[in-house]
Amino acid sequence: MEILIVGIALVALMVFVSTKIKKSAASAFEREVIDKKDFTIIKPEGLINPLNENSEFAFEAYSKEFGKNDAEEFNQMSAHLKIISQASFEETCENTKKSVSEILSENVSKNKGQNISLIEGRKSENEVQFFSIWKIVKSIERQKIYQLQVVVLENYREEYAKRLSEMLESFTVK
Repeated sequence: MEILIVGIALVALMVFVSTKIKKSAASAFEREVIDKKDFTIIKPEGLINPLNENSEFAFEAYSKEFGKNDAEEFNQMSAHLKIISQASFEETCENTKKSVSEILSENVSKNKGQNISLIEGRKSENEVQFFSIWKIVKSIERQKIYQLQVVVLENYREEYAKRLSEMLESFTVK
């Protein structure tokens, strides 16, 4: 009888822990405002922001879904933010443009002590088409360049359009 009671208690504990883990995992993919000391960005719903202290990126996020067929090893959407202190704004923009096979648009502006460039491009890798957009911000005050790159598999561009837009619009350097 005592074994039965212990067994029931153990099963109940396992169900409780399992439910907590599932809820925690699901919440990792919810919309989240990331507020760091020098930038703010919204991570849209459906993306995860992994905690990786050894990452070369100040921020990264990616979808849990992968592409299909030739694109099955690529996330449908991913985002990476690099902070650059050893290059000029112009050099960073030129290197960015060289990383794609086709430039779709480029817009440069100045706002409150910052130079901002939005670059849209397309490239293919192993017959997989990618749409990339960069928001490059030069903070004159901080003497740094913040390069946010968002990549979407071309076949999923429409599906991720609102999330991509929300992420780009929300990204600000303090």
